Amino acid sequence: MTGLFPEYQETSITEPLRQGDVLEATAPGASFWERHLLVLTADCDLARGKHRGRVTCVPLLTAPEYLLEMKVPVLRERAQSKFVAELRKVLPPEAPNISDERLKLWPCEAEPAEIISALGLDGKAAGATKAALESIRLVSNETLSLDEAIDALIESQATAPNAPKRQTIVNKVLDALRSPYSSPPGDALFLSSIAPENTFGYFAYLRHLEQIEESDIAIGPSRTATSYRRIARLRDRYTHALVQQFALVFMSIGLPPAYEEMRALHSEFMGENYL
Repeated sequence: MTGLFPEYQETSITEPLRQGDVLEATAPGASFWERHLLVLTADCDLARGKHRGRVTCVPLLTAPEYLLEMKVPVLRERAQSKFVAELRKVLPPEAPNISDERLKLWPCEAEPAEIISALGLDGKAAGATKAALESIRLVSNETLSLDEAIDALIESQATAPNAPKRQTIVNKVLDALRSPYSSPPGDALFLSSIAPENTFGYFAYLRHLEQIEESDIAIGPSRTATSYRRIARLRDRYTHALVQQFALVFMSIGLPPAYEEMRALHSEFMGENYL
């Protein structure tokens, strides 16, 4: 998918490393936290060597990776809590006091029939319990792709007790996964493309930092082995927006007077050893 307004621009090998440069790991097995990075270190620090050779970056995750890592766990937890609530409605009064966490884990450790038998349920209560247990198990299974996760979220809710229409469930799940695009969270920024060969949608995740040696970055063809190569640079507008958003994520928070007093005490105590 080629973006109509690419956020990146290509670079020349004569241009020095700069803030906003997009780096790609040379190792084919790099994790998604390390595969594509965006340079945050300021241009003035790079030019004057204030960064001591360490380049600070944030990861650029593909949209499916970001949604699977950041959004799906939240939706899964909400679904589990809903299914547990449905399960509690049919538990017999004489059933032991079972915690919510235990009710989430139990269906993954034993078959629904075993659990129903252990609880002494039958009839309508047994049917509702089986449906809730199956839903918990389905939504709790590990998924390796976004498509698998979406299917599990939909199917678990479609087979749950008192399930709404399937289309309603589908719309709700997809709307939740679209929200980071339309209403981006404060700690991420969507980029449709980051380089000529990388145009399928990415999220810069601002809470995860990576630091790499500048000497490990190739900005052009090189005979020496490096860990990263520069493949593009974000346009200034997007770089500035991302850096500003990064600053807001880690904006200074006022600390209580008691903390400042204790900090001063530690500072004063340090000098006593040299009197």
